Amino acid sequence: MLAALLAVLGVDLIVILAFLTAVLLRRRWVRRQTGAFKCAIRVVQGDVPGLSVKWRRGYGQWIRDILVLYRAPLLFRSEFVPADSLAGPDRVAEAGEVKRLGKDLVMLSIAADNGVQLEPLSSANERRRAHGPFTVPH
Repeated sequence: MLAALLAVLGVDLIVILAFLTAVLLRRRWVRRQTGAFKCAIRVVQGDVPGLSVKWRRGYGQWIRDILVLYRAPLLFRSEFVPADSLAGPDRVAEAGEVKRLGKDLVMLSIAADNGVQLEPLSSANERRRAHGPFTVPH
């Protein structure tokens, strides 16, 4: 249906296939990065360019003390958030708080520059990756 509509508008099928291939290859590349984890994130306090108080889904990856966020759905936009420390203990997310991330979600609280506080949310089996450089021994 969509392909027929785009064909009527004059978009070649090869362009559509190239775009879909690029999106799928990018998603595969992001998922295979060392330490990448599926997450959602929101700003609780302060202001971070590219993020808001609404939940934004995508993939996260820690590079030293910088959280790199690849934003869904296409994963072509990246946001960089320098973090200082954990701002509090982990907590279990409420049911239905964020959709399409799985069950048993764990929410972190991260303090960043200038009093900014973020809440990344990831699945419980990716808790260690989500903690990044602020891993707390159990």
